[in-house]
Amino acid sequence: MKEVKIEELTLGVRVCITYGIHISKIGIVIAKGTQTVLLDIGEPLLISVLPAHLEPAPEDPLPPGWEEVEI
Repeated sequence: MKEVKIEELTLGVRVCITYGIHISKIGIVIAKGTQTVLLDIGEPLLISVLPAHLEPAPEDPLPPGWEEVEI
């Protein structure tokens, strides 16, 4: 498990959450603050996470414009 530093993150990169209530969810970085990162996790909310609780996620297997959701 490789922790991510805030300097390594760019907008639009996919990351996996490794700690907290949203553990194992994949999110997309939509904004960076001085200490936290704002993620879109494909739910009707955005979450703020510490970079230490993130790791790189694998490449998205779906083509652009497609998203997998749980029903």
